[in-house]
Amino acid sequence: MNEYLESNRYFINLFVKWKLHFIVVTIVALVAACVFSSAFFIPPKYKSFALIYPSNIIPYSSETPSEQLLQLLESADIRNAVVQKFGLAAHYDIDTTGDAGYTDLVNTYLSNVEVRRTQFNSIEIRVFDTDPKLASDMVMEIINALNVKARSLQREKTKEVVVIFKNLMDTKKRQVDSIDAVLQEYRVKYQLLDYDIQTEEVTKSYYKALSGGARKENLKDIDAMMRNLEEKGGEYYKTKQTLDITLNSFNTAKLEYDQALSDLNKELTYTNIVSKPFPADKKSYPVRWLIVLISVSSANFFLLFLILIKDASKSNPVPGTVEKANE
Repeated sequence: MNEYLESNRYFINLFVKWKLHFIVVTIVALVAACVFSSAFFIPPKYKSFALIYPSNIIPYSSETPSEQLLQLLESADIRNAVVQKFGLAAHYDIDTTGDAGYTDLVNTYLSNVEVRRTQFNSIEIRVFDTDPKLASDMVMEIINALNVKARSLQREKTKEVVVIFKNLMDTKKRQVDSIDAVLQEYRVKYQLLDYDIQTEEVTKSYYKALSGGARKENLKDIDAMMRNLEEKGGEYYKTKQTLDITLNSFNTAKLEYDQALSDLNKELTYTNIVSKPFPADKKSYPVRWLIVLISVSSANFFLLFLILIKDASKSNPVPGTVEKANE
């Protein structure tokens, strides 16, 4: 306890002894911090932000829609679209034709644009810029470019689906035409139109002809039809069933094709904007009071460090200096 009191007394005595120095350093650091944190040296930046949730996103593998949205927001296509629309190279005063010019542009863009996932699985997009209106417009353009990118990726996949079902539909159509040609031959050559109905009607006519004493010509026609049914009826029936199955497959493929074609032409959006961006009326950077506080504190700590070194050198003189002083 005594050591603690002695230590506090020691530092209090130092501050009292050197109070004028501390006051001067504080004033100088305060003025310097205020000057160098002014708009003349550090242009103020304004923050604009938006909160969005994913919509109509089809996640790949184990990715969640929010994770996929984050991946899309890191796309170079979105960054290039924003850079080109607002002429950010000129706005940031970067010569992209020089060495590493494009790299400087990308790094500057990334330092001013932040994207993160919140604890509620929404996505926050933040943009800092010296122009509050431009910062707000950039946030909105990032969302628009995100929709364009997501729509482009989904359409690429949908085009593949359209081609698949178009090919399947064409294949089934050729099969239907081929089977229908076989059935047409049965219709023309063997007068087979409907196996079940014709079998029933021919049987009735045959027994009716026998009981009623039908003419020989009628019996001859009935016998010919019965032979056609006996010889080709089974083949006709199987072919007709195959046609029905193939037609069902064709209709299913056509429905899928029409749905994919409809999806291909849809103008979907892939974000739900929870909080829209707006131009800020107060700067977010730099925080002048924090700069002043850190500057003043650092200057005073550095002065204290120098005083402690000087005081320590007086308390522990270099060997030989005392003897020389006595001589």
